[in-house]
Parts: sequence; C-alpha cells; structure tokens
Amino acid sequence: MDNKLLDKYGRIAKKLRISVTDRCNMRCIYCMPTNNVKWLNDTEILSFTEIVRLTRILVKLGIEKIRITGGEPLVRPGLQNLIGSISMITGIKRIDLSTNGLLLQDKVDQLSSSGLVGVNISLDSFKEDKFKMMSGVSGVDKVINSIHDASEAGLNVKINTVIIRGWNDDEIVDFAMFARESGLTVRFIEFMPLDGSGIWKPDLVFSKREMIQRINMKVGEIVPMNNESSEPARLFSFSDGTGSIGFIPSITEPFCSQCDRIRITSDGRFLTCLFENPGYDLKTLLRNEVSDKEISRFILESLNKKPEGIIRLIRNNDLRPKLNLMHTIGG
Repeated sequence: MDNKLLDKYGRIAKKLRISVTDRCNMRCIYCMPTNNVKWLNDTEILSFTEIVRLTRILVKLGIEKIRITGGEPLVRPGLQNLIGSISMITGIKRIDLSTNGLLLQDKVDQLSSSGLVGVNISLDSFKEDKFKMMSGVSGVDKVINSIHDASEAGLNVKINTVIIRGWNDDEIVDFAMFARESGLTVRFIEFMPLDGSGIWKPDLVFSKREMIQRINMKVGEIVPMNNESSEPARLFSFSDGTGSIGFIPSITEPFCSQCDRIRITSDGRFLTCLFENPGYDLKTLLRNEVSDKEISRFILESLNKKPEGIIRLIRNNDLRPKLNLMHTIGG
C-alpha cells in the first residue's frame, strides 16, 4: 500500500468513525442542545451508497476498523443493510456500533447477522429519575435489556458511562460492581467540552485518578491490563481477575499522540479530530462525480492538516463549552 493515512505528527489512521445521522431519540446533557435543534434533511446526509464508496476509498488507504455512530445510528432505517455492504469490503477487520440502546433490543439479531461484531452502549445511570435527568427521556430498563440481549447474541458489548461531578459520580461503585458481576467492560469517560447544552466547566470533570481511588476503596483493587497504545480506554481488571473497567481520561490524561481515528459526519464532512470544525467537504466531491483517485488525494491532503488535538487546547487553556457538537460528529 503506497499511500498511508499519515499525519504530520507521525500518526497513522486505521480506524474510521462513520456518523449516519445527526438525529437522536435522547437529549443527553453532555451532547445535545437542549432546544432549537436544526436537523439535517434527507438530501443533506450521505446515502448508504455514498458511505460505502468513501469506505472503500479509505480502506484502500489503510483503514481497518469501522465504527457506526450518530446521533443515534439506529434511528436511521435499514442500518443493517449498510453494515452488510461494508462487511463485504476486503480489508475490513471489524465493524462496531455506538448506540444509546433504546432501539437496540429489537434489532440485535439482524445487526449481528449483517456483520456487526460489537456494540458500545451508553448508560449513565441505573436510576430511572437520574437517567431521565441526564438523557431527557425515560427508558433505563430498555437499555439494560438491550445490553443483556446483545451480549447473549454474541456481540462484544461495552458500556460507556460519562461521569459528571455532582450528577452521577455517586454511581461509580454501582457501575464497577456491574462490570464485576456481568463480565462486561464498563468504560468511564471524563466529561469533555463537546456539549451542546453548554454546561461544561473544569470542576464538573471527575478524573480517572479519583474514579480509581473510589473503586479501590469501595469495591476492590483494580490493576492495569495490557493496553493497546492506540486505544482511548485504559483497561483495568480487579486483582482477582473478575471484571474489567476502562477509563477514557480525555481531559486529565489526553492520548492525542496515539490517535489513529478519523471521522466522516452524516453530512459528508471529513474530520481528522473531534475538535475540528467544520472539517473538509467530501459530499460535494462525491456529488460532482470526482474520481476516487482525486478524493483519495483530497483526503490525504486534509489529513496532513490534522491538529495535535485536545492536548493543545489544554496546554493553551482554551477549553470551553461547546467546542464542538458531539451529536453532529459521532463518538
């Protein structure tokens, strides 16, 4: 392979996040604007055919793993058809999905049979009142049932939990016990300034260090596992080997130097970083019948402009709410 997705900091992209919609059936406080959301219309978002074409181009440049995101990807009809088409592309090692789980239970079988390997399911509270306060809707039981059904169907299941000080940090122990008892990996995520609601501030960040201290004290000692340097989650297991917990410490321990991810938004923008805005317009190239070779060249030129990442914002004291809108770019 002559061309690799190499940026100026020496990072090689191997993982692609594809957002298939900006729409969502939740209104999570750390993601969505609380009101006046202007959704993209159907003509503004990429068709499945356009997504598959871009995926083929990027796989030829070195992409190996695909994650389907949103908004909430399962609100887009026929998602299993897209996954099936992508799974047929030679060179792809696995396809995963990020979802809030509300619609997953009824679609587990068709998704797993289409080629999906794993799901990351968002769950920020086991308590219905707090779940509704953080997500804007009811449905904690639906999410928990989806978790169990996806696991029973053989999908690799991970739970993503955004911890916000004063909101749900009192449930860290409950989530650690859930990981221990279920055998599933729970990944605690530090609150990032990608919030459409604009509530982010530094003192709402509950750090990885604080989480580990609480788990060690209240549940049992956890010890580091062998971690892939390019993975955002730092994985730990309990010292007796039962249960695994991950931490995504984007604020207190940024992992930008190992980043191997790039993103395509639902409206066809190429993002080299979560904190890049507006990104690079691929949709216009697709719809103007530009060749695959020219699109490849454009992608490589754009990737060379990839910023250092959130670490630069932290260093320059530039963190602030709404640096980007997570629901428009996917996780």
